[in-house]
Amino acid sequence: MLANRLQKTFFAAATALSILPGLAQVAQAESNSDVYGAIAYSRSTKVYTSATASSRQEAERSALYNCQRQSRAKDCSVPLWFKNAWGALAVGSNGAYGTGWGYDTNHPTRGRAIAGRYALQTCKNYGGVSCRVIFAREARYQTIDNGTVLVPANN
Repeated sequence: MLANRLQKTFFAAATALSILPGLAQVAQAESNSDVYGAIAYSRSTKVYTSATASSRQEAERSALYNCQRQSRAKDCSVPLWFKNAWGALAVGSNGAYGTGWGYDTNHPTRGRAIAGRYALQTCKNYGGVSCRVIFAREARYQTIDNGTVLVPANN
């Protein structure tokens, strides 16, 4: 009887210990749920890049680095950063460009369309002719069965 009780206690303790890492991961994911995105753009080469990270500075730094590396241009800049949302870049046929960000808490994928509308409007406001969205990127965490993972845009 005592052996049976000890065996059950040991089994309960082992079970509790086995789920602790998962609980810690969920707690960490909830406390670090912000994801930042940034879009970098070179007007002279028309190269655009993006990055996501757990901080605004890291997202901007990575996007800028990628733009400079891919374009080899000195005019790369980061006209947009966004948090837990979609970001978009629109470019006009005359070289003007605009950015926008957006989100919809009930339907996260609708954020892409919202960001695109703002990017188009901004492009037009800066004198853009025939502006069109050329890039959109999502920055948000999504919880799945095996934990929290960063979800990149499907571009």
